[in-house]
Amino acid sequence: MKIFFITTFVFITSLAVAQPCSYKDLEQTIASFYTKIKPCNLSIAKMDFTPVLLYKETDFLGAIGIHKERLVVQFTSIKKDNTQPSLYQVEGWMRVAKNTRKFRGTIVINTLKTLLNTEKNNFKEEGIAEGNFLFDEYENLPATGIFKGKVLLCWAISNKGNLEYNDFYEGADPYFNNAFIGTWTSKQTQKTQQVSWAHLRVPCSGDLDIGAGEFIPNKKYLKYGWNEFINEMKAQYPDYAPYN
Repeated sequence: MKIFFITTFVFITSLAVAQPCSYKDLEQTIASFYTKIKPCNLSIAKMDFTPVLLYKETDFLGAIGIHKERLVVQFTSIKKDNTQPSLYQVEGWMRVAKNTRKFRGTIVINTLKTLLNTEKNNFKEEGIAEGNFLFDEYENLPATGIFKGKVLLCWAISNKGNLEYNDFYEGADPYFNNAFIGTWTSKQTQKTQQVSWAHLRVPCSGDLDIGAGEFIPNKKYLKYGWNEFINEMKAQYPDYAPYN
């Protein structure tokens, strides 16, 4: 279910201009759409977040390094571990500029929280799942490294009892989902860069995002791969004119 939500709260609109810069801020941004956040009584072991993690209706938006270079992320396989029910085996690829690297690794869900909503919807329960990720660019190629950090997922239980990706506030500013924030450490140099990606927004990206109702990259970062993003959007939506 999707709604187009016009926010009237200064707190929320200010967050749209200055994207969150810590994991706690990510949680608070999501919580700002709800009346209360509280501990969740559901069992992590009994929940399967595979359909949430593999949600394909929205592409990831990502950035890496001090120049906020565009990072393209795709998950190709996610499987819930049979022996450790909070662990998910992950495979995929990432691309920066023309360099594409495959990765594999894990996501571990360690905390569930319930979000109380006064808006009418078709969900029995809404919440967030928090955890950690560790991805290894395993190929014997230059410019490979290790991604690690924290993940935040927005989920919902439908009236039929199904665990679903929560897109109820997808039209709202500054809503995001499936957020990953952390670091990438080069195997060759051991140098570390900040990295983040999510659906709809790039979390912890500072002044990269100047969009109000949608993600729009700051013009000063276009030369770091974001001009390609603009061209892709124009090819998909001929009337797309973000800077007009």
